Amino acid sequence: MSTRPQRDAPASTAYVVLDANDRVIQVGEDLRDQLAPFLGHVLWERLPDAEPLCSPGFDEARRIGSEVEFPLFYRGRAKRLRAVPAGDTLAVHVERLAELDVTTLGTLKESLLRIEAELPARGSEQLDRPAPASLRALP
Repeated sequence: MSTRPQRDAPASTAYVVLDANDRVIQVGEDLRDQLAPFLGHVLWERLPDAEPLCSPGFDEARRIGSEVEFPLFYRGRAKRLRAVPAGDTLAVHVERLAELDVTTLGTLKESLLRIEAELPARGSEQLDRPAPASLRALP
């Protein structure tokens, strides 16, 4: 896990906001279709296998009071999470990196070849700067 200084950048709408008990209190537009049913529920009630993968990063962000970024490999998907604490809440920004289709060996091979083809372009990309004001829009 790494901490990064906050810098100005456009805010992503692929985020979820958790309260102090990891209850989902807001879902960004890009995740609304998937996570809107989670509103009002503790995240781990809906994604119990993700708790041991995410909790350490969430806990660290809350403990140090600063953004923490870490990779997540969950259910055939690779994502980059940024946990940004603000008072009693935690905004978790989600960047989708890759998805593996493990339905058959053929679809797995296709997924791996697609990811392999994308790697050179991603290596030369500059990472987007995190949005320090992602919680300003909250009521």
